[in-house]
Amino acid sequence: MNSRFIQFSLTAILSLLIINSASAQEFKYKVQKDRMIGHRDGELIISDKGVEYRATKRDKENRVWSYGDIRLFEILSLTKVRIWTYKDRKLRFGEDESLTFEIIDGKLDPSVSDFVRARIPSPFVTSILTSEQTETAQIPVKHSHRFGGCEGTLKLYQDKLVYESKTGHDSRSWRWTDIRSVGRPDIYRFDVETFEPQTGASSRTFNFVLKEQMDDRTYDLIWSRVYRPTPLTRVSESGTTR
Repeated sequence: MNSRFIQFSLTAILSLLIINSASAQEFKYKVQKDRMIGHRDGELIISDKGVEYRATKRDKENRVWSYGDIRLFEILSLTKVRIWTYKDRKLRFGEDESLTFEIIDGKLDPSVSDFVRARIPSPFVTSILTSEQTETAQIPVKHSHRFGGCEGTLKLYQDKLVYESKTGHDSRSWRWTDIRSVGRPDIYRFDVETFEPQTGASSRTFNFVLKEQMDDRTYDLIWSRVYRPTPLTRVSESGTTR
């Protein structure tokens, strides 16, 4: 009897651990969804399967996206998320739909950033900077805005490029696949074009004034990460490569 009881207890404990582990892979937040007129309260759920929005009052506004349904996922701050889909935007032909969610109770768990980054195949942008890696290179810069700018540091990692603002505002972290192109117009400037849409354009360019010159080795490393050139291969008649 004792051995059976012990076995039953161990099984129950193991089941609870599995359940807790599964539930840890889900993040829930009370949010307001921005609309053209007014706002809508609801719940935003981020899980292994994708992202879901559950409206508090209007079920017809509920939305569910797999990660493959999301064109761009933006974590704009610890309290704001924007999701771009492949669905056409009503009344604005040619523009994709975007929905912005403001968290009204608490803040995003910082681990959400890495959680989504590891699962979404399309472009992903985050202002939450978390990394256990040591940067390969860093350069002090000024990020030029339309009016004025902010100062910070460009940091190069094995798997991403990061702009860390001194104030925290306007910080960005991009996987290499989230960068459309890079350029170095002169020795004191560096430009990063991303897949972030903006008014009248399908991409966004970040212009940086370099406080220190970017050496050729660092630029070549960034270039190779973004464009990832591969050697040409010849396909034989049998369909194999040489």
